[in-house]
Amino acid sequence: MEEKTDVKKALVITGGFCNTKGLGWLSPEGYCCIIAADSGLRTAKRLGIRPGIIVGDFDSLGRIPGKGKEEKGAEIIALPCEKDVTDTMFACGRAADLGCRDITIIGGTGGRVDHTISNVFFLEHLRDQGIRAVICDGSNTVRFAEDETVEIEGGGGYFSVFSVDRCTVTAEGCRYPLRNHELSRNDPYAVSNEVEGEKAYVSVRGKAIIVTSR
Repeated sequence: MEEKTDVKKALVITGGFCNTKGLGWLSPEGYCCIIAADSGLRTAKRLGIRPGIIVGDFDSLGRIPGKGKEEKGAEIIALPCEKDVTDTMFACGRAADLGCRDITIIGGTGGRVDHTISNVFFLEHLRDQGIRAVICDGSNTVRFAEDETVEIEGGGGYFSVFSVDRCTVTAEGCRYPLRNHELSRNDPYAVSNEVEGEKAYVSVRGKAIIVTSR
């Protein structure tokens, strides 16, 4: 199936770990909106990217943004500290409200484990809303897969498949192939596989989280 080129894409830059050297491929071109979530504003500056929207309760950033030259002209959305969603969740919701159905989340891992787990699980929620999202921190890429085949580029590194509940996985073009293997959440053995050749193909029946690490 050919990828639709008319899908609106959003870039959400969050706090947490971010290996900016591993994000040399990242360019603001092609995204209809760029949103910095709280201390993700610092990461945006490190990447040389100017967000059009800045959201958060700004407890991590430590100040209300808007005075820096890189921040002028941006829409500032200040959120209360006591709320039912994280800053990252709100940023993704704002992107969805603007019609984006493809979201790249930068950062979002490391630091507080609860936020990392929240972001990973939130990928399923976004998919339920018809939005494809991926988390990239420069060293790892995390995506949610449901009843589909995912291509994984070669070139070194590892990939792992984790069942959201229970799923069946076939993995080809890799060091440790799988053929209709059942994975369960409490038996996460499909870890640290490697691509052999240019690409590996992971077919998932059910729901899974796929992580690639460089």
